[in-house]
Amino acid sequence: MLSSDEAGSYTDVTAHTEELMREAWEADQPALIEAPPSSRKTTTAIELAHESTKPVIYLAGRIDLYEQAENLSDDLADIRVERIPSPNRCCDTFKGKTDVDPSEVERLYRKGYSARRIHSSFEDKTPCGKSCDYLKSMRELEAEIDSVDLLIGNHQHASREKYVQDRIVIVDEFNPNPFLRPFPNPDSNINDTPGEIIAEFLDKIAEKNNQFPSDEYQDVTDLLEKRAPSPKRADAIDWFEQHEVDPYTIQESNLINPSLDQYDKSHTYAPLLAFSLLCMERVCSGIEVAPPSDGRLSDSWQKAGLHPALKCLRNRNTGKMYVLEPPDLSSAEQVIGLDGTPTKELWNLLFAPETGFNHKQVISRDDYTRYLRSAMNMSLRQIGNGRHPYSGGKTSPLDKQRFAAVHAIEGEKFALISTKKALKRYKQKGLIRQFVTRANTQENKSTENRVSKDRQALHYGLIKSSNELDNESLGVVAGMPHPSDKVINRWAGLCHHNVGDCVDGETTEISADIEQHFTKKQVVQAVFRFGRNLEDEETTVYVSTTALPDWFDIQEDYTVESVDGKGMVIGKLLEIYRKADRTAESFRTASDIATAINEDEQFPSAGNKGSKTITEQRVRDMLNDSNILEYIQCKRNAGKHAADIYRWDSDGQILYPNNSNLLLVVEDHIFDLPLPKSWADTL
Repeated sequence: MLSSDEAGSYTDVTAHTEELMREAWEADQPALIEAPPSSRKTTTAIELAHESTKPVIYLAGRIDLYEQAENLSDDLADIRVERIPSPNRCCDTFKGKTDVDPSEVERLYRKGYSARRIHSSFEDKTPCGKSCDYLKSMRELEAEIDSVDLLIGNHQHASREKYVQDRIVIVDEFNPNPFLRPFPNPDSNINDTPGEIIAEFLDKIAEKNNQFPSDEYQDVTDLLEKRAPSPKRADAIDWFEQHEVDPYTIQESNLINPSLDQYDKSHTYAPLLAFSLLCMERVCSGIEVAPPSDGRLSDSWQKAGLHPALKCLRNRNTGKMYVLEPPDLSSAEQVIGLDGTPTKELWNLLFAPETGFNHKQVISRDDYTRYLRSAMNMSLRQIGNGRHPYSGGKTSPLDKQRFAAVHAIEGEKFALISTKKALKRYKQKGLIRQFVTRANTQENKSTENRVSKDRQALHYGLIKSSNELDNESLGVVAGMPHPSDKVINRWAGLCHHNVGDCVDGETTEISADIEQHFTKKQVVQAVFRFGRNLEDEETTVYVSTTALPDWFDIQEDYTVESVDGKGMVIGKLLEIYRKADRTAESFRTASDIATAINEDEQFPSAGNKGSKTITEQRVRDMLNDSNILEYIQCKRNAGKHAADIYRWDSDGQILYPNNSNLLLVVEDHIFDLPLPKSWADTL
């Protein structure tokens, strides 16, 4: 790990990143390299692949990263590079370019059937036939895979042994999505409710008059209530051992007979779910997982064709189930993970469950902001004084003022990262068009998933490893993502052996790490997205959430005050202060201030002359607000009839945002002044 001084040197950081990756290339244990943004970790991985005498597979979660790896390879030595085909990119049926509705084959795909099996078993629904570009590309790749030096694909391709065997496996960023299946899946177009697909499976095997104790187990309720050790349970487990229940083996059996009917209850994962219910143990309140951690039934689990790392979790409160299928990388030559802010426990769970990763850091996390300032020329500014968990879509009423302040301070529009639901709300309010810079839709790859396709506004789901804001020198990160406690507990439960009471207000070390993975580290990743290609130009990022890790430092911290009567009080005091010839002349009582506001036609609360719309007491209460009091000089009992007198004591800079109120910047406070530009022009 580099020293703090070295962490500020881009040259030292990139050199040490390369050094750690070369060491990892030859190491015996899987290596997890934690490297900051723009440290050339991806570039170094591709360069090492070109130097290596061992074949390599590079796995990333985005097509633009595939293309980046291919472009890097084109500039290097001549080796054979192939991208693994995907049915969604290569098959005309899946792409909707035939007479068949692609949703029909998609249903089978979601049921766990491979694209190849769909083509062979449902020929009438795959008119692209044996000449399908996808099948053709797959046959060519499989026939010549030994001559391919560098394979490029998605994380899910790690599950295919022929792709990883005897190769250096490079996993670029943590991506669990291809390996976790929810039942039911809220986005699916098939019937995948556990109760229904398990009952359908149990009915089918009962019809076959086999050795399964169907009289005892007919539905999910039976599996849950009758899973205590008993002769019938032993018979059921023995049946699963003999038949094997992993979804890929099930595809070749006659236990499941799928159809293209949207409401068909046949599902390749039903046997696995049923077997899991017999094996589960409670790991924390409301969560149970199979197989048990203490080794009970582990032999049965493997005899049933299931890898020891495969896990099935059930939420006892909702009945939802989840299957985690970590890829089996035991045949790989080496596994190297690349991440800017890794959560080691999750990496171990998914990509190295048996050995764990040897975690190596290029720089200390305490030195990340030093690196951002010195090596990336980035300035970080806080402008939100709350965590602002925006995953549900509810945003702060002050966000418009915060965006206006950034726009006015910097004199230009900015790129924006927030949650998807928050961006939709900003779009409805017109804030994205008002404050967010335009996007170059020809260069950006994710416009189809954006809330606003023509603006540089990305949600958290799009930013992982994204390069689309590399040339943006001004950015705002608004709010933090925050999954429900159910999500935190789900992953804590899947980590199994480190889980204590992960719910009901109790937080274990692992559940705290997992929560930070889904919240604070995502905010850090968002900050990393800006200005990565700008060498000489300074990048400024405003963070409108306090959800940053303790090791992340902020250079400036602004507080934006809300729009209410305080803005008028501040405005009137500032006006008196600036127009007074002498300091003594700028003192006023609360009564004087109230009268001046009510009589001023430029102030929005002003009524007819002499008619107070803001009271003396209300002014007095506002003047004693702690956020205002520090900028006001008060003399107690010094006015007429021993009244307290006040004067503005800090001046400040007035900003003129477009389509928004005036803003007054005083040190680290930004006050919203509901006053016209003409008022400020007279000061």
